[in-house]
Amino acid sequence: MKTRNAHTIIAIAWKGVTRKLFRNLVLMLAVALLVALLTFAMLFNKAVEDDIESASKRLGADIVIVPVEAKGSAEEFILESKVKSFYMDKFVFDDISELPDIKQATYHIYLNTLSSGCCSIDEGQVIVFDQDKDFVIAPWLEVGPKRLEPGQVYVGSYVNEYLGLINTASLFGKGVKVVGHLKQTSTGLDHGVFMRMDDLSKISPEATGGYKPGKISIIFIKVKDGVLPSKVVAEIRKVNPTVGVMTRGDIGADVRNTLKDILRVFSITILISSLLALLLAWSTFTVLANERRREVGILRAIGAHQIHIMKIFLAEALLISGMGGIAGVVMGHSLIHYLGKDFTLLRTLGAVSTFTAGNITIGLIAMGVGIAICLIGAAIPILRLARMEPLLAIKDA
Repeated sequence: MKTRNAHTIIAIAWKGVTRKLFRNLVLMLAVALLVALLTFAMLFNKAVEDDIESASKRLGADIVIVPVEAKGSAEEFILESKVKSFYMDKFVFDDISELPDIKQATYHIYLNTLSSGCCSIDEGQVIVFDQDKDFVIAPWLEVGPKRLEPGQVYVGSYVNEYLGLINTASLFGKGVKVVGHLKQTSTGLDHGVFMRMDDLSKISPEATGGYKPGKISIIFIKVKDGVLPSKVVAEIRKVNPTVGVMTRGDIGADVRNTLKDILRVFSITILISSLLALLLAWSTFTVLANERRREVGILRAIGAHQIHIMKIFLAEALLISGMGGIAGVVMGHSLIHYLGKDFTLLRTLGAVSTFTAGNITIGLIAMGVGIAICLIGAAIPILRLARMEPLLAIKDA
């Protein structure tokens, strides 16, 4: 019986929705835009936070050390794969790696250019690493020998994808043989060409640009189990207070601050959109209530209760907002999928618009907010209409 009543209410509500289709489509569009904006904002925030978190974890280091003036450049390379080169003295590594709470330490040297016999790989970064101390590159090796021999290199996933463009690979005028490639890490490593430390001595200083012997670019540190990274950071600052130190949580701090500013703008826009949707729902159902007073009066006269009237009109609001909410979720996912191509941080995050538990939850939350806004706006005129005396409603109609 309850199911039949529900079907009857929905059928009546659907007829009401289609009766003034254009007007209801305007309200539906307002809800859709609100839900789309909310979906986009939440997906954007989730994507950037996940990207920063995953990028810092994938490096395998608890602490990263760079020249203090190069912290921004290091983050750009780690998070956005932008080619960078910066240097500090190697004795910084020698001093810090001896600290008792450090489990492992390694370093990389970033060189300026990658050239080939026919062309260059766009946004490729030459990375010199110490195979004996490495724990950053080896875990990501997908194809190739575990150790490089003289003249051999690994390449990142991005470089490997475009390796077919090269006829004769060479680095700084020296022929090299690509023997392996890394899995996709969604970090700057994807754009790397990795050469042995021993091969660096075979390259002339003129060919390596600003690099000078005895310099390194970045230090990666793993702390011992049970030791807080903050404790090791304090020890590092005692040994050398002039270097730039970043923990996993620090990586992407500037991006997070920028993200907060962006989210403030989103919040204001969403608030304004919510108020407009609320007012539009109120005005739409106020007009609807005035137009259908006679109809309601007749229904009340033949035995319909206030609760029945409210259910019918709230069902109309629910249908309108529900359809708008579904359209809004689709629009929000489509928007971030399209705009993600223009954000370097999001280019590798195709999953931001896929069916994952987190993304479905975001869609449901955004839909819930849109539906709630519409129902709140419609509630007052609906309640006033349902409370009218039947004879008065028929007489005044």
